[in-house]
Amino acid sequence: MQSLYNPDIYPDGIREMICESGETGIGIANRWMTGWPKRVVKLLVEDMYEGAFQYQLLQEQDVIARASNLSHLAPMEIIVMSGLNPEPPEV
Repeated sequence: MQSLYNPDIYPDGIREMICESGETGIGIANRWMTGWPKRVVKLLVEDMYEGAFQYQLLQEQDVIARASNLSHLAPMEIIVMSGLNPEPPEV
């Protein structure tokens, strides 16, 4: 299992939520933090991170679950092919 990138940036409750969300959730958090750190910080400051994260997690889990016939592709390929935005929302 991958570890959370820059875990100290998150408040305790958010960090626990991310870690409890499994591999997909940690992957989302890491992708967002490494690609769009300013957006992540803004979401955290505006207290909007949890909602945005939960929405993205549910969307990605659903897309990956429905793509059982595409098991030869990486989860990120499936997400991009499905049209989901891999970026965190802009605030």
